[in-house]
Amino acid sequence: MGGRADTLDVMASSIRPIAVALIRRRSDGALLVTGHGLDTDDPRVRPLGGGIEFGESARTALDREIAEEIGESVARAEHLATVENIFVVDGTLGHEIVFVFDAELTDTSIEERDHFPVLDAPEEIVFWWRPGDESARLVPPALDEFVSATA
Repeated sequence: MGGRADTLDVMASSIRPIAVALIRRRSDGALLVTGHGLDTDDPRVRPLGGGIEFGESARTALDREIAEEIGESVARAEHLATVENIFVVDGTLGHEIVFVFDAELTDTSIEERDHFPVLDAPEEIVFWWRPGDESARLVPPALDEFVSATA
């Protein structure tokens, strides 16, 4: 393998397809996110969503991931774009194809909560509304364009 991967660990030998939901709070446009690496020099936040399983559509994966993560259902999801994300985290190379959806949840009362746990997380992870803590960067970086456009 040539190039950058020679000096990096590789997350997987394949590209990981994921679906993410840009869910906004109606009162102020804040985005629903979770944190990664918040106690490192590279804090990051990412919208709800996750991996697409073999044979599953991106939209079906989005519905499943949101149900697994916060126990809610998606009322509406509009596919905005598909972006490629090649990144390095802690010396490890990752590669994702990201299906980006503008979405709304069926139960809008969730907007009244500030923080809530991720139901399928193996450790203590929470989602919250951003802005709130702007010290972490949004990933993948291409999402910044869509967040600004849907605000």
